[in-house]
Amino acid sequence: MSRALHHPLRFTRRNLLRGALAGTAAWPLLNARRAEGQDAKPTRLVVIATPNGTRNALFWPSGTETSFTLNTLTKPLAAHQQKLVFLKGIRLNDSLQNGALGGTLGSEHARGTGGMLTARPLNAGGEFKSFGNTTSGWGSGQSIDQYLAEKLAPPTPFKSLQLGVHVRDTEVRARISYAGSNRPMPPREDPADVFKALFSAPTLTPGGTTDPALERLWAQRKSVFDLTQGELARVSQIVGAEDRQKLDAHVTALRSVEQRLVATPGAGQPSAQCSPPTLSAVNLSVDEQYLETGRQQMELAAAALACDQTRLLTLQWSYSESEHLFPFLGYTGNHHVISHDFSSSGANYQAYNGIQTWYAEQVAYFLTKLDSYPEGDGTLLDNTLVLWATEIGESTQHDLTLMPYVLAGSAGGKIATGRYLDFSQNRRDNNQLLVSIAHALGAPELQSFGDASGATGALPGLVG
Repeated sequence: MSRALHHPLRFTRRNLLRGALAGTAAWPLLNARRAEGQDAKPTRLVVIATPNGTRNALFWPSGTETSFTLNTLTKPLAAHQQKLVFLKGIRLNDSLQNGALGGTLGSEHARGTGGMLTARPLNAGGEFKSFGNTTSGWGSGQSIDQYLAEKLAPPTPFKSLQLGVHVRDTEVRARISYAGSNRPMPPREDPADVFKALFSAPTLTPGGTTDPALERLWAQRKSVFDLTQGELARVSQIVGAEDRQKLDAHVTALRSVEQRLVATPGAGQPSAQCSPPTLSAVNLSVDEQYLETGRQQMELAAAALACDQTRLLTLQWSYSESEHLFPFLGYTGNHHVISHDFSSSGANYQAYNGIQTWYAEQVAYFLTKLDSYPEGDGTLLDNTLVLWATEIGESTQHDLTLMPYVLAGSAGGKIATGRYLDFSQNRRDNNQLLVSIAHALGAPELQSFGDASGATGALPGLVG
């Protein structure tokens, strides 16, 4: 210690701050500014996947970029219109187009699912079969959520979280998140299990646990901060007034870090009103409980984000080619069969429209939940980027050239919302959407993602 006091600058740079702020942004002690304000809020990503495409004539808005009217299938989102961005004219890249109906390496449903967040084709040689002899393996690369989990390394208990609602399948059409090639990440489908994982862990506060190891860890953490702040106080007595002010700022910063770590270990910056939801028992095998299961998963997802348990989350409803039944809506046919009925009227037409509108209602419910958490000058939704996607475009054609993408939230102000961006005259690849997401989440150096058949760079005009 005495040697350090003879060399205060070297001590604080190399030892004190490096040790005290391990896992945070290390900022020099003197003649420097903190890189980020104390009140800065984390940016989150949520991907919501719903199955079986859309009907273009009923999905896309009408109007201009900033003055548009929602269509039939998206009217439930009306309350959030000024926090939305519709993205028209985006296709899956050539490696995912991969031929005519059925193609190779999986059906359009399978390719659209595996490539949704990877922008890569499915692997060959697998046993997943659809459309007769059309087979494939798992996805062939990392998904954007897992890239960001690795790149940004958020200081949260869960680097990412995968949730599902009645997914009920263990093949390629039931996985959108990938750690790497042939490494799908299965979603957690039971709300009770999700609750236990998120909110039943012991808290790291003095006397708050009977685990001696956790108590020792808390004491060690507290002693490191006390020692560091004591040394800072001593150093402040031998420096000038200007540097003393900066030292005081660092003491304040250290105390803030200590308070966050002690209050919510591993959770960086929980929102106001952070609390776990109240759940009821659900039967995961009963179609009638699809809505209740989904609502519970959305409540848990919102709480996980608000409590800073994770900042990267996927929520998958059913699976692509979903044959889910909707008796609670009064429909008897399964969703997949209904989605491919070419008629423009009749029972199946009405049923498909009703189901797709119902999914929009669920997205709206989730956005409303995020918007209910105040955070800084805005809400949790404002500091989140939500992507709503499905595995194919026009459902009657298995189309992959006009994908229905909707964004919600501004990612902390990085995306101007209340817009309808139409790239139809100059189609863009889904690679570019994923690059744009990375830019909005804090990885602006990424310029290409996914298969090389897709265009590089971000979508023009989206992230600013």
